Amino acid sequence: MTTQRNRGELEADIMTILWQNNVAMTAKEVQAQFTEKIPAITTLITVLDRMCAKGQVVKNSTGGRSQTFAAAQSRIDHVASTMTSALQSADDQVAALLHFAGSLSEEDRAFLRKAIDKSE
Repeated sequence: MTTQRNRGELEADIMTILWQNNVAMTAKEVQAQFTEKIPAITTLITVLDRMCAKGQVVKNSTGGRSQTFAAAQSRIDHVASTMTSALQSADDQVAALLHFAGSLSEEDRAFLRKAIDKSE
């Protein structure tokens, strides 16, 4: 019996592997990092190519048929971009910001206050 992945789970796993290793990797090197639900190499190459088309991954040819893949942006840049996109898509950005700020720990809110004060 084959276990199915949730939608986007393989892409998320691939990104985690690329971010953790922080170097360009071949598809086989990426595959070797999986400990569970190891994807077939053909599936992995297909998904990596699709991620390249979306701008999530950068592909480089290393000569012959060999290719390496790397994250197009750091995990921090990705998170910041995702947060910005989510905020921009909100009908009420002020309400979304207030809700977000309310969900933060007091320690995180204090850090944000300091960061905002420094930028002014």
